[in-house]
Order: sequence, then structure tokens, then C-alpha cells
Amino acid sequence: MDSTSLIQIGSEPRIIPLRWSRLAIFTMFAVDGIGFGTWAAFLPTFKANLALSDGGLSIPLFAMVTGSLLTMPVAGRILTSRGSRGVVLVSAIGFSCLLPLLALAAMAPGGFLFFTLAALLFGGSKGALDVSANAQAVTAERAGERPLVSSCHGFWSLGLLCGSSLVAAALKFQVPPPLAMLVAGLALLGLSLIATGCLRKDDQVNSAHENQATLWPRGRLMSLAILAFFALFCEGAMGDWGAIYLEGEVGVSAASAAFGYSVYAMAMTVGRFAGDGLVARLGSFTLLRTSALFVAAGLGGALILRSHTAALAGFVFAGLGLANMVPILFRAAGREDRAGGAIASVATVGSFGFLIGPPIIGALSRGVGLSHALIVVVGFGVMIATCARLAVERTR
Repeated sequence: MDSTSLIQIGSEPRIIPLRWSRLAIFTMFAVDGIGFGTWAAFLPTFKANLALSDGGLSIPLFAMVTGSLLTMPVAGRILTSRGSRGVVLVSAIGFSCLLPLLALAAMAPGGFLFFTLAALLFGGSKGALDVSANAQAVTAERAGERPLVSSCHGFWSLGLLCGSSLVAAALKFQVPPPLAMLVAGLALLGLSLIATGCLRKDDQVNSAHENQATLWPRGRLMSLAILAFFALFCEGAMGDWGAIYLEGEVGVSAASAAFGYSVYAMAMTVGRFAGDGLVARLGSFTLLRTSALFVAAGLGGALILRSHTAALAGFVFAGLGLANMVPILFRAAGREDRAGGAIASVATVGSFGFLIGPPIIGALSRGVGLSHALIVVVGFGVMIATCARLAVERTR
């Protein structure tokens, strides 16, 4: 395989080594993870400053879902007809610039409505970035003829770990959240502007049939999309409510809650970077089923025992379990003839689960409490383990 790729910059094409384009997409996944990790780890602080209940916090979280629902179908059409590179750039710029706006809204007196509006816009930028970055990852994987998707999600998890760790440090040293998120936003904006210049040009077909295929999965892709919805629902719920569970239900400090979230993110990062080797050794079906059982057992044990040590151990198991479920499903979708459209359709449905999971957990927590609401995540882990064979072939 040629180690270079033709990248069109303006009106003049230039040759960029394929390893640079891989590094660029790794960077964009890391940007996505850092931004979301910063948001998730600061949520307990925002919740306390706005004096919100768990149910009240579900309103801005639901606004995030609404924003993504508005942008993901549009992003799917654009990336299919014009390529994912431009969508990655535009959505990453908005994603980075909205981070300080979120903090300013959350820390301002009476800023709930402003915070909800900022969450709407933030969700819109994240939804477009998720879909376009995953489509770009499949394009790069096919071009290089080597596994790449698990590593891409590994860099997202690495970014998640970095973002949450930076927030833990900021809380420890009492750095104002608006200042911390301004610095993070400027850094992510700079990385995005540099990296997108090295992304690959998509091999997409500009036709009505391809556009239609991108919007909604059909056939085997529907099974993959449903499992991706369940997996990303669990991941989104853990991302937004994990630190809040530690602080509110287990009773640890805000800094310890952020550290616990970092432990979860670290376990996910390690699991994803090991994912390609585990798939080769165990096969996709076995790894998917085992991962789902890890999620159910880990979080289930943490909810039953309700101690700090048990919660940290449970978060490790949940992080390891969630690490490779989505990469396995996206890689299976990428084996279809129209990889870009297939991965976009599965990613869109899965991303909806990622974004709608947190507000559903928040709404349930108003009636039954957060610990009981998180049982939904345990149940979805069991469902994925049971239904894995429907979508993923048992191959080595």
C-alpha cells in the first residue's frame, strides 16, 4: 500500500503521507474527547452553581440531544455528497468555541436559560463532529488497509481522560471554570485548524441513492445500529452521570468524583488501544459479548455495594467493557460496499443513543433516584451480550 495520499488544498493538490492523515484523524477524535471530558467533569460544578436537581439538569442535557438531532441528518447528507473533511472542520470550530460559552452561562447568576441554549448549540456541533469524524475514520482505514477504528476511539478516550484530568486539577487549584474552559477551547481550536488540513478526501458517490442510504440503516445495518444505540446510550450515561453518582450517591468530594471519572476514562483508553489485538485474538462476537457483560457486572456491582472502592472498581470494569463495543460495531458497518454511508447511518443512530441517554437517566432519577435509574445501563449491557450474534459474525 502506498504510504502517501492525495490531498486537495484549495485549487492545488499536494501529496501528504498517509501516516499524517492518520495522525490528523487521531487528533480530531482526541479533540472531541477532550471537549466532552471537560464538559462532563465540570457538570457537578455547573449543577451546584445553578442549584439544579438531577431532574433539572436533564433539561440542558435534553437540549444537547435536540441540537444533535437537528445537525446529524444534515451532516450525513453533506458528508455523503461533498465529503467529511469540511464537516469535521466546521463542527470542530463550533465545538471548541462553545466550551467557554457553556462555562460562562453556568457560572452566571440566573444563567439556566443561557446554559440550556449553549448546551443546544454544543450538542449540535458535537453531533456533526461525531458523524463526520467516524466517516473520516472509515475512509482512512480503507485507504490504509489496516485496522484503525479502535485506535481512533482510543484517542477519543485518551482525550476524555485528558479533559477530565485537567478539570480535576483545575478544581483542586480553584481555577475558575470559565478560564479553564477558555484555555481548553483555544487549544482545541488550534489543533482542529492544523489537523483538518491533513484529512483525506472521501471516496463518496454524489447520488440520490447514496444520500438516502446514509440517512437510515437498512438490512444488517439496522441490527448494528440498534446495538450501537444501546452501547452509546450506556457510554453517554456513564459520561454525564458517573461523576455525579460518585459525588451525590456515594458521597465523595467534587475533586474525588472527577478523579473517579478519570479512572473510568483511563480504563476505556487502555481497552480501546488494545482493541485491534483483542479482535484478532478472540473474534468480534466473543469480544463484544464479553465487553457487554463487563459493563453489566461492573456497574451493577458498584450500584449494589455503594462504596467508593467498589464504585472505582466498577468504573474500571465498565470502562473496559465500553471500550470496544462501538469500534466493533462501526468496523462491521465499514465492511459494507458503501462504507462512508454505512458508517454514517450507524453512527447517527448510535450517537442519538449517546446523547439521549443522559437526559433519560436524569428524568428517571427524579422519580426513582439516580442509583435506580442507572440500572437501565446494566440492563442494556445484558441486552447487548444476548443479541450480539444478531449483528456481528463470529469470526476470528
